Amino acid sequence: MDLEPLHLPMLYGRLAIAAAALTHALCATFIVGSSMIGAATETIGYLTRNPRFERLARLIAFTLIFTTAGVSFLGVTLVFVLNIFWPQFWSTLFHIMFWPLLLEASFFLAEAVFAYLWYYSWDWSNERPGRKRWHLLYGWSAAASSLIAMLMIDIVASYMLTPRPPDDTWATLLNPTMIYLDTHRIVGNLTWTGFGLAALCAVVHIRSRTEEDRTFYRWAGAVCFTIGFGALLIMPAIGYQYLLKVRHTEPQAFYTLMLGARSWLFDLVALIYSLLIVLGSVYIWRSLRPTMGAEGTARLVLPASLVVVTVAGMIFSLPYHLQHIPGFHVLTDQVINPLGKMQPYKYFAIACLVFFGLLNWGYFSRSFADRLPWWQHAAKQRDRWSPTLLIALSFSAMLMMLTMGWSRETARAYNGYLIYGQITLEDERSTYDGTSPSSLGNGQTGRR
Repeated sequence: MDLEPLHLPMLYGRLAIAAAALTHALCATFIVGSSMIGAATETIGYLTRNPRFERLARLIAFTLIFTTAGVSFLGVTLVFVLNIFWPQFWSTLFHIMFWPLLLEASFFLAEAVFAYLWYYSWDWSNERPGRKRWHLLYGWSAAASSLIAMLMIDIVASYMLTPRPPDDTWATLLNPTMIYLDTHRIVGNLTWTGFGLAALCAVVHIRSRTEEDRTFYRWAGAVCFTIGFGALLIMPAIGYQYLLKVRHTEPQAFYTLMLGARSWLFDLVALIYSLLIVLGSVYIWRSLRPTMGAEGTARLVLPASLVVVTVAGMIFSLPYHLQHIPGFHVLTDQVINPLGKMQPYKYFAIACLVFFGLLNWGYFSRSFADRLPWWQHAAKQRDRWSPTLLIALSFSAMLMMLTMGWSRETARAYNGYLIYGQITLEDERSTYDGTSPSSLGNGQTGRR
């Protein structure tokens, strides 16, 4: 059936799908991360009989319910935008990826059912000891359902960048970058969600009126920060493997992102990643400083480590192709920045960021076992810098997640593809102005 053209610039459709997809992805990744962290914290509380973990898990369950309701609306909006602005692309993709998309919707529904059961049966589960295991099962079922739903959508997303022939079902589903993208997103979800939950605890901590509440939310923010910062340190190793696979499978897309016109996006990701390491190290130093002993190694190591990660972050963030940065040509005619080379400078810088970040994380994790925990010592003080740092980390993590998603998509779109090497932007031209692209004039498609 022929569709009446929109008579709009294609830019409107690109902006609409970018806004809808990125917003939906941000909330969906938070659901995956919060369901995993929430189920884990309740399990730890159950095994250790620590009421703090129980209280934190219930707070996380509330955020899970809130985001699940929101992402349902955003998912419908995304499909609505796809049908309006990209009907031919959506029809083709839906035909090829019918089963993954159907399973994604089914497991998202299962996640919502288990999440609501988990949250609204909390008081019921505490009435009898035997009910708690059922309650834990609800939480882990919600986490498992969200992970499977994300796996299905990662099959679709990875296929669009590294597709295989549509008639080969298994090659299409298990395309070259699927496992790498899914693993990278799982760790990224823990990073963004950990920092996001830490920021939520920081806001409540600032507004708390009792010392008991301030102590709890300071502790809860530290626990969520520990998860987010720890996952952050793992991301470069997985990201390197992912980019290596893209390089061997779709070298043109790799060149566009790493050395071509969109390389400034990778530099932006490097800048935000470095900022997260530096801000996280500052938070660790400020948190542990009141309880540092005069003879402890942390008193000497943490300030020196902060200097190292700051310098390493500056080097890691340096661009290589200066003229690819929008508007930078106004400042200088220089094309190449020698210090921005990936090898050896950026490799050495990222190694320092990860190593010293891991060192800081180790000191912070060990502090939870101290006899006088730092969060109890600091609860008597009105410290607003530490909560502010957690909020800044949350916004930076959110920006990094959005930028990484945009980078992956622009590696296709800049080269003119909706599905890399198979469906082009011009194949959708008739949706906007009613004219078929020249490549379709003889009945051919834009597929290679």
